[in-house]
Amino acid sequence: VAWGQRDPVFFDAELGGEELSPDETDDFTVSVMVDDIDLAEPGVYAIGIDIRATPIEDGDLLVDERFTASTTRTVIPWLTDDDLLPQVPVTLLWPLAAQPSVLPDGTLFGDGLAEQIGAGGSLSGLVAAPGDAPVTWGVDPDLLATVAAMAQGYAVSSTDGTTAEGTGADDAAAWLEAYTVATEGAQPLLMPFANPDIEALAAADSATAAQIARDAFAATRTFAGDEAASARHEVAWPPGGTVGEDALAAYASANAATVLLSGKAVTPETDEVRARVRAGDSEMDAVITDGGLDTAIADAAGADDPAAGAVALRQSWLAETAMAALDAAVSGGLDDGTDAGAAPLAATAPYGWQPDPAVAQALIDVWTETEWIEPTPLPSLAVPESPTVVAPRSEVDTVPAPLPSDYVAAVTDLRERGAQYAALLAEPDGVTSRLDAAVLRSASSGWRSDRPAGEAYTAAATATATSGLDQVSVQVPPSVTLSSSKGTFPLTVSNDLDQPVLVGLQLLPDNPDRMSVAEVTDIRVEAGEKATVEVTAEAAVNGKVPVTVQLTDVDGSPLGSSQRTIVNATDYGTIGWVVVGGAAAMLLAAAVLRPRRRRRTAPDDEPATVEVAAEPEPQRETAR
Repeated sequence: VAWGQRDPVFFDAELGGEELSPDETDDFTVSVMVDDIDLAEPGVYAIGIDIRATPIEDGDLLVDERFTASTTRTVIPWLTDDDLLPQVPVTLLWPLAAQPSVLPDGTLFGDGLAEQIGAGGSLSGLVAAPGDAPVTWGVDPDLLATVAAMAQGYAVSSTDGTTAEGTGADDAAAWLEAYTVATEGAQPLLMPFANPDIEALAAADSATAAQIARDAFAATRTFAGDEAASARHEVAWPPGGTVGEDALAAYASANAATVLLSGKAVTPETDEVRARVRAGDSEMDAVITDGGLDTAIADAAGADDPAAGAVALRQSWLAETAMAALDAAVSGGLDDGTDAGAAPLAATAPYGWQPDPAVAQALIDVWTETEWIEPTPLPSLAVPESPTVVAPRSEVDTVPAPLPSDYVAAVTDLRERGAQYAALLAEPDGVTSRLDAAVLRSASSGWRSDRPAGEAYTAAATATATSGLDQVSVQVPPSVTLSSSKGTFPLTVSNDLDQPVLVGLQLLPDNPDRMSVAEVTDIRVEAGEKATVEVTAEAAVNGKVPVTVQLTDVDGSPLGSSQRTIVNATDYGTIGWVVVGGAAAMLLAAAVLRPRRRRRTAPDDEPATVEVAAEPEPQRETAR
């Protein structure tokens, strides 16, 4: 870039009015003859405009307080007709992704995707913009799976728990057809399903990050239908093109084929698009994109004024690629007009971008219409026999920031609850995959730009799993009495789900030395039914023992809250009969002995009588 100083010759007051009121705007044009600017050599020049203003107070110009109100800059390549530049192969990666919306029960959390894929929607524009240009598609399988489900008819869940019929089935079918046409003959790269934010997960728990990375790529391969074929076209796509050592290790553990990284995020700098990235014991193929081209796309996509963003994008791309071509011409030289060949470049739009159509079209135009750019799909770039090995930079800026630790904790909670709900089901086929997909969706990188939406989705998905757990319960009486030292008592397990479950019961006496209770496992309860379970308890001594009752899954993990009951052991079966027998013998002896004593002491003239004694009170208490 050729830099210069401000030239006082090129100054003119161009505003239409004599003054500009607060919040007032006015258009102006500055025209300068190229010959008046010293563009002597081929190159890229920075051109800027300063807006100078003089404040007005009480109708008077405060000339001494003149100031620079604004400054803007752009870059302009300067090449003459005699300048022959080599072609620069440029690969443009074109991501298609959206914030996830499918809940574990198959409903959509909101219907925003219907608008995005409808006529004039942002995702429809992204599919249409490339036309015949050979972009390298990067596709989130979650988006394709969701739109395919919508095309079959779908329901939408709202925050108040109600559901309604979705409105985008026809638009979903049309979008899928447009996507199929647009990608015909291409080799789309497949991201990990829902593209979880592995960087954020690894910062909180590297083991969880690795497991979710494996689950995400496994879901992608299942979606593709051919694991061997899909592995050649899958790519880890960290937002911002940055990855730390733990995140890279997580991707490597998932057998990811390639990771997409920004040239600003690796060291040493390399001009190779195809490279290897190494961190610790992990190493994998990498696609290195050009940081300058990436930044130009991201800035334009986030511009408040899409038209101005489109212009800035065009100028930045012209400048960046022209410099690459000029460097190749100087270093490699041109021999008799033949192309010495410039090093290829790759650029990517931001993950999840849905720009204004003007920005998307400006990008395609500058990529396909610039005479020194050769649009090249990624598969056409040769892989070096000995690719450069790079490492992640120790500190890189990521925009926006990764998901925070409290968000990651909510994802972990959903994962644990989902796993428990799946373990509860007697026939979990289909349910397990939906719950696993919800975990991947809750961890999606798509929530970086809208964390509240991600929190709402995660809460809704967790509520779906939790409600399933809450629909299986056990009814526990306040107390039970055993008729002997060992006996059984019934408990009732209720299943309000629409599918059968397998559960167990844990009964823990407060005093195990006085009483033991057998564990009960593998209780199958059919959908919508109840099952009575006979629980066996054995007491060492008489008395009351509090017992904690906990419903579990078949692995022993608790389901819901525990409950309390009191088991009363009387041991009446053996001891009671001994006591009753002893009491009967004592009654018989008393009946025999008492009349004899009375005959010995009664006067001879009194008549003999027989008295039947009532059952002694203490003996009744003993028998009881």
